[in-house]
Amino acid sequence: MDCEHLIQEMNVYYDRRAPLHDDYLGYASGPKNEQLVAPLIRIFEDRVSHKKVLEVACGTGIWTRILASRARSVLATDINPSVLDIARVKCCEADTVTFRTADAYRLKGIRGPYETAFAADWWSHIPKSRLPVFLNALHRKLKPGSSVVFVDMLPNRDLHRMFSHYDEEGNLIQRRLLPDGQQFHVVKNFPTRQELFESLAGQAQDIEYHEHHALNRWVLIYRTV
Repeated sequence: MDCEHLIQEMNVYYDRRAPLHDDYLGYASGPKNEQLVAPLIRIFEDRVSHKKVLEVACGTGIWTRILASRARSVLATDINPSVLDIARVKCCEADTVTFRTADAYRLKGIRGPYETAFAADWWSHIPKSRLPVFLNALHRKLKPGSSVVFVDMLPNRDLHRMFSHYDEEGNLIQRRLLPDGQQFHVVKNFPTRQELFESLAGQAQDIEYHEHHALNRWVLIYRTV
């Protein structure tokens, strides 16, 4: 399967999974979730506080709600209107948040510049050959010296149980099933610290990398050049 078709298949998967997404992740409520991920928030909080934030691939708004209580403003984007509808409900009391349908690889129609970019559990879904395209599109929407924050998953045994194969460019492809039996293939890469740094060569400064094993997450922070 070529890269473009794979991306389209992932978009369809997350669109159809939207009503189940929070249950899959064990999301209970805003305050409980924020308490759970507080160690991660402390790592990047100063980068989003009182900033004009562009959130990419916001999904059902789990992290949007966290950003909304700290940022000056948040533009939360996703390619699927179905997940944005759920995110709007989570953030219905936040007058700092605006939602917009946008393809993360193009961000067409998004008018910058922004002071901070944020994405959670998104980098792992980017095919390796599309990383430069995504980063270029994102950085064009930011001021020079802006902060960028990525939060994503460390490898774990449960995710590897869904392993299907590696494709020709080295992406780990997982087989995902919906309750109705529909099957989809999803990119789920687990980049190393070195791979992350190499991906940003010439595009980033002041790069920080953190791991929190109890929450099974890594956090990548840098400033644009």
